[in-house]
Amino acid sequence: MITAGTVKESIINRRQLSTVAAQLGLEVVGIVPPAYPSAGNLFDHWIAEGKHGEMAFLERYRDVRLDPRKILPGCRSVVVFCMSYQHSSFRTVDSLSEPQVAAYARFQDYHKVLRRKVETVFQSLSCSHDDYRVTVDSAPVLERALAAQGQSGFIGKNTLWISPEFGSQVLLAEAFTTLDLTFDDKTPVPVDRKTEQGGCGPCRQCQTACPTGALDEAYRLDARKCLAYWTIENRGPIPLEFWPHLSKYYFGCDICQTACPYNIKPKRRLEPPQDLEPRLNWDLFTVATMDDNAYRDMFGGTPMTRAKRSGLRRNALIAMAVTGHPRLQEAIVFAERDGGTPLDETVAQIKQRKSAGG
Repeated sequence: MITAGTVKESIINRRQLSTVAAQLGLEVVGIVPPAYPSAGNLFDHWIAEGKHGEMAFLERYRDVRLDPRKILPGCRSVVVFCMSYQHSSFRTVDSLSEPQVAAYARFQDYHKVLRRKVETVFQSLSCSHDDYRVTVDSAPVLERALAAQGQSGFIGKNTLWISPEFGSQVLLAEAFTTLDLTFDDKTPVPVDRKTEQGGCGPCRQCQTACPTGALDEAYRLDARKCLAYWTIENRGPIPLEFWPHLSKYYFGCDICQTACPYNIKPKRRLEPPQDLEPRLNWDLFTVATMDDNAYRDMFGGTPMTRAKRSGLRRNALIAMAVTGHPRLQEAIVFAERDGGTPLDETVAQIKQRKSAGG
């Protein structure tokens, strides 16, 4: 076991971290300082504009979001890792006729998988558990802002972190550590053109492809217009104006990513780790009528529990309605029997839509 101090600090470097990470199906995308000078102010402004919708949890822990050093006492460095979720079997998703689930949600819960893998990296390098803390979308941290400070990668017009090498269809994890690691050299990424270091330049493919206008302003997402927000974070009924888009995705949305040139023709393909097996797509009628036991069997331990059983049933009902599913009426009977928000409101919306000839 290496003890704290200069010996440990001089031994661990990027090459060692990358070597161990690669064995676990991870990429080291940045070794950066625990700070992001301008991102916190931009986030504050975004919150003040109300573009986070009803996600009140984003308003909490402002002090930590603005100063990520507070994640771990004595924090000196942050190692940012990523893991791909773009399995080769998903690349034909746009050719499928039935509504789909966003690709990242077709695996077991990525929070646990990524956390375990990153912890294994540090344990393999004989680090004390007290010397690091791993976060995976589970702490008030602007993780994309941290990743963008790494040696390659940038935040695109769709507000996602993009690697010029392998695109954006990855999940991020951060290890805040007391180790005094050498930070990456960062070549600035220009905003007005594409270079070897990345950048969107004049490209607007993600903005054009977004069906709801959530990316009308480059580099700023309006969650109130985002299909992923309405199908995952929202706990109430979904406004009728968004219903047509559930014919393609009924949980999350990949459209702005599948339209991105960095994902269409990446320089290097990343595959998910071999121990991360994708699950099949689920039948809409089964989702719309599932009870608690079926919900746990189908979605337990997956990211889809974020929407809760009632939210998934709501989404499936809407997808059935807009695609003219032959068993829609049967599903409505189940929903009326169970009742509760947002099923009652959704059934009423379906009937309203039918009466209006929709």
